[in-house]
Amino acid sequence: MLDGLFEETATGQGRIVLVSGAVANGKTELLRTFIDRNAAGESLFLSATATATDREIPFGVLRQLLDCMSLSAERIDELINPERELETVRRATAALLEASRTAPLVVIVDDVHHTDEPSMDCLLRMTHRSRSTRTMIMLAESAYDWSMHPSYRIELVRQTHFRRIRLAPLSVTGVSEMLTQHLGREAAHGLAFEVHEATGGNQLLVRALIEDHGDPVESFDSVAGESFRQAVLTCLQRSGPDALAVARALAVLDTAASVDRVASLTGRDPDVVTRQLHALHSLGLLDGDCFRHPLGRAAVYEDLSGTELAQLHTEAAQLLRRGAGDAIEVAEHLVASRSVRADWAIGDLRRAAEEALAVDDDAAAIKYVEFALSVCPEARERAQLRMLLVRAEWRRDPGAAARHLTALFQEQRDGHLDAEQTAELVRRGMWHRRTEETTEALDQLVRLCPTVNEPIGSLQSSTRDWLSHTYPQFLPAGTDGAPVPQADGAPVPQADGAPVPPAQQDQAAAVLSTVLRQGDGDGRCTRVAEQILQGTPLTDNSLEAITAAIQTLVYGERLPMAARWCDMLLAEAEARGVTWWQAVFSGCRAEIAIRNGELIDAERHAARALDLIGPQGWGVAVGVPLGALLYTATAMGDFERARKYLKEPVPSAMFQTRYGLYYQRARGRYYLATDRLHAALADFRYCGELMTAWGLDTPALVPWRSDSAEVHLRLGDHERAQQLAQEQMSLSDSPKSRTHGASLRVLAATIGHRGRLRLLKESVEVLQVSGDRLTLTQALYDLSRVHQMLGDFGKARMISRRAGRLAKECRVQRMREQITPSHEQPLMLVPDEGDTWKQPDTTARQAADMLTLSERKVAALASLGYTNREISGKLHITVSTVEQHLTKIFRKLKVKRRTDLPVELEFHAASTA
Repeated sequence: MLDGLFEETATGQGRIVLVSGAVANGKTELLRTFIDRNAAGESLFLSATATATDREIPFGVLRQLLDCMSLSAERIDELINPERELETVRRATAALLEASRTAPLVVIVDDVHHTDEPSMDCLLRMTHRSRSTRTMIMLAESAYDWSMHPSYRIELVRQTHFRRIRLAPLSVTGVSEMLTQHLGREAAHGLAFEVHEATGGNQLLVRALIEDHGDPVESFDSVAGESFRQAVLTCLQRSGPDALAVARALAVLDTAASVDRVASLTGRDPDVVTRQLHALHSLGLLDGDCFRHPLGRAAVYEDLSGTELAQLHTEAAQLLRRGAGDAIEVAEHLVASRSVRADWAIGDLRRAAEEALAVDDDAAAIKYVEFALSVCPEARERAQLRMLLVRAEWRRDPGAAARHLTALFQEQRDGHLDAEQTAELVRRGMWHRRTEETTEALDQLVRLCPTVNEPIGSLQSSTRDWLSHTYPQFLPAGTDGAPVPQADGAPVPQADGAPVPPAQQDQAAAVLSTVLRQGDGDGRCTRVAEQILQGTPLTDNSLEAITAAIQTLVYGERLPMAARWCDMLLAEAEARGVTWWQAVFSGCRAEIAIRNGELIDAERHAARALDLIGPQGWGVAVGVPLGALLYTATAMGDFERARKYLKEPVPSAMFQTRYGLYYQRARGRYYLATDRLHAALADFRYCGELMTAWGLDTPALVPWRSDSAEVHLRLGDHERAQQLAQEQMSLSDSPKSRTHGASLRVLAATIGHRGRLRLLKESVEVLQVSGDRLTLTQALYDLSRVHQMLGDFGKARMISRRAGRLAKECRVQRMREQITPSHEQPLMLVPDEGDTWKQPDTTARQAADMLTLSERKVAALASLGYTNREISGKLHITVSTVEQHLTKIFRKLKVKRRTDLPVELEFHAASTA
């Protein structure tokens, strides 16, 4: 286009061309290219560049143009007389136009918007007289720069020989071509879009990125190189002080930027800010009111000095606060300012930290609290901030959070923590075995909470219940577990008629304490626990109540429900990224899996629980995951791995807690499996002594009696073994519980073969319903042996194979029957090597879905070797009905004989109910 206009000029048709475009979008390059292509001819090219610094110098641009005409200094001084401005304009214009008589004249002024007014008057005078001359006037201006007076632009536009050329930023295709020129087609492939996103097509910025990253380029990262940073600053400086100020305000405000906020922060009129936002958008730096790419913001932000940043961030915080801005945004600016003196700042930082925790942004919460602590002078407020910091760090690493406990205990002694904060400190301190300090704080809590009739007394009540089921060793003298609330949430009156507050945490602590002390024969505790889980969202404050509710389900023998809730909560904890929650629910899930005999799952969950926060993070509760790993390794016969877990150091304070019981029982099982019988008995007895002393002697927690009975059987003391098994059966909540089924199995080993057969069949029936695969496997092998001893080899073989299949499903590679009397030959709990059975994925589960309830009961009994007449007697139906059911069962399951029936059928039916 320019070449065509130039040809028209040469024929005596003067032209005026205004090239418009954003800074660094190719205007100067376009002018230079035009000059290089046409300057070799007879035409006369006069060029000048206006700058903001020369704007106040009269005739500065005109002098540059006259210099290009090879005039002497005397002649130029003769033409330019600043004191006689109008005369100078006339003479200079005449001199310039006179030159066009001998050759085409091209007058070029770059950045014309910075031209001084006298020179601009001269240029306008030329435009009026150039139409019929061989004069081409080319002016280049930056779009969105309104420094040129509107009257000058109007005068240009109204000329009939005026033409405008608008230069747009490079498109993605244009960027790709530019990259190809500098990097080659292969290197440029795939980068064009990324570079266009960072630069908006600004040629200077594109070139700077190429210079920073060199060749070859695989990707442009988020770090602004020196060339790019300088290119951005050059664009801003050439755009004027308003553009630079607005860009800096945008870099500081970031996503909180708006026209009004930028105007307030820069002290500019909103209209000025709006115009500058358009200008910055045309530069390729902005998308709306924000930087289009982190590279651009980083370049502007990093150019600010520390003093400038502190001032801008402080003013931004005040600005957002006055405008009811987001607390987190205010806190970010306060932290970035690195120094605050305002009284309101500490409170805002604390609120922001709490909001950050509410959205699971632990890192932000820690940052806000740490900064608040660094500038907070008031002791009580510092103590509260430190408690908040412990809570935030605990979510990520309880071990790291422990470093604040010493300071907090001192602040508690100094009276800077209230009752609620003291109760929280007691829990944190007890977890990290700070026994002496925690006991002192606990005594202080009792003084702070004089009675449970007062609102604050509820805190003492929940703390008492929590101690009673987790750290009973430290329960103050004269206290006892709390009564369990009703299933509808109403509090149960105490002996003195005072109600327990129905708060969820109080309820959860109360039902767990009750189920561990009294069992849950009537199911009230588990009903309340389920209500708590249904109505309690997962938060830091509710975690203890939720965990207690899940444990209530576990010890109340509601394992399928406990597993479902635990899986849902574990998935939520993973989705929200809270490490501490994931570790806690993984530990709970490992315990549930152990009770179901799901050894692989138990090992996986326990290992993950330990990996997430490490042994230090688990504190005295390390007995949960470590005990689970020790138990599963022992149960699977991997004694070498079990010994490795035994070598892991554990805190001595762990053995004074409920968590120590899990570990000690697992250690006792290892000693029993490796024939260290007296060591095993010592561990089981110690568990019993502690549980009895603590008032937590329920088999659902730790079945120490049946464990001890197994040792006595191995030692030949059948009488003591029988006594222990009977005691455990009398303490079981329900004749259908897994502990009752396990007790029956142990008791069976203490009596003769005929009586043993009856008890083992009953044990298997109970264990099938309860879902304990591992104990069911052991009971099936016991039952197989009894049939063998009684000469019923067909039944023995059938049940043995079923036990082998279940053992394989449990991944039991090597397990000896621990309760075998010393004079009998033990059987190895391993699948028959000749068994070619291939484990199906869901055979028992599919069978449970395919059969009716009556058919499932018949199939379950038939799989255990019961005759049709025996099934008839147990189910109170006719033999003919049994035969009809079996016919339908064989047809539905596509099997031909009882040996093909899944022995775990009743278990799958119960677990999916």
